[in-house]
Amino acid sequence: MGRQRRVITNVGGTIWFNLKKMYASPDSELSSSAIVSYLRKMSEDELKKISPEINGLGTFGVNKDDLLIFIATNTDVSKACMEALTELYRSRGINVITRVVEGLTDDSNTAFKKGIADYVDLIIGLFDNGEQWSYDNYFNATSGYRSLIPYTTIVAAVFDSRVFYLYENSPHLLELPPFPINFDFEIMEKHSSFFEKVDNDCVPVEEARKEFGNELFTKIVPQILLEEDGLVYLSNFGKILWGRYTVSNPEIYLSDSAQKVIDKDPVYLEYIKKMLRNEAEAEHQLHEYVGDAQCYKFPAKGVRVFYIRHGEEPLKIATILRNHDEYERYIRTEQHEAGLNYTKTRISI
Repeated sequence: MGRQRRVITNVGGTIWFNLKKMYASPDSELSSSAIVSYLRKMSEDELKKISPEINGLGTFGVNKDDLLIFIATNTDVSKACMEALTELYRSRGINVITRVVEGLTDDSNTAFKKGIADYVDLIIGLFDNGEQWSYDNYFNATSGYRSLIPYTTIVAAVFDSRVFYLYENSPHLLELPPFPINFDFEIMEKHSSFFEKVDNDCVPVEEARKEFGNELFTKIVPQILLEEDGLVYLSNFGKILWGRYTVSNPEIYLSDSAQKVIDKDPVYLEYIKKMLRNEAEAEHQLHEYVGDAQCYKFPAKGVRVFYIRHGEEPLKIATILRNHDEYERYIRTEQHEAGLNYTKTRISI
């Protein structure tokens, strides 16, 4: 069985505006419940004509095995339409997750620029914690703000996803070609500490020039970094690239003992990579074990990895046990993995 399909769809206000044309509905009726009541009376063909979201998803062939993610702008009409679509698809037995781009409102040009940055951050966040490898990812670009399509396409290209689009009432689904992105990620690998810093805050220009040197600095401004008022920060494109780098090269913490096992035989680093790609099996039979960690196992080889994870924090690899005998000895002794010495690193998966 292949990976689950995850379909990400931006939701605009087209459904409501079309309903107003058809039924002369007053703005005072704007609510998700009012929209759903109209939608439930329509045939599938009528739904496709009134909703670009439904049209794209229906032609794509979404089904109960898929995961839908609806993304709305921070406007009443977009949120109402998203809530209505969510209710409609959940009633069909399809799993739906919703998100709102807080900065995308009907306000000024400055607010819209911030909204684009918020949208990029939100999309990149969907690929954190190994989700890049857990799904076959698709973007439905049929609906939502047209100005978001270039950013959607760039994110899809960088994160190995696909973008489909349905033009008007055409029965043929189009797949947008990927942008020809050719970026040297060694820059981010070499300067990862700087990018970690600038991802969270602005950095003085002189510090950036010292980090990269004048020649490289002039190459990455303004594509990757933006300069303003003596400070630099990541451009939207820079955020996308840095997000892709961190997904493919996640931070982890290795205990001293785990590092020794890997140093002795690098094959055990491959097991850590499999964990990060969600290819390991959780060990639930830990009745005798007393400690701070959880366990992943690789039954075919008898390897087990004890790890600690709190929320969104990086994994802490506490212990790598190479065979069943090591595992049996380990769980019979009370462990205190939280007190081990850990060193932060990044590994390429």
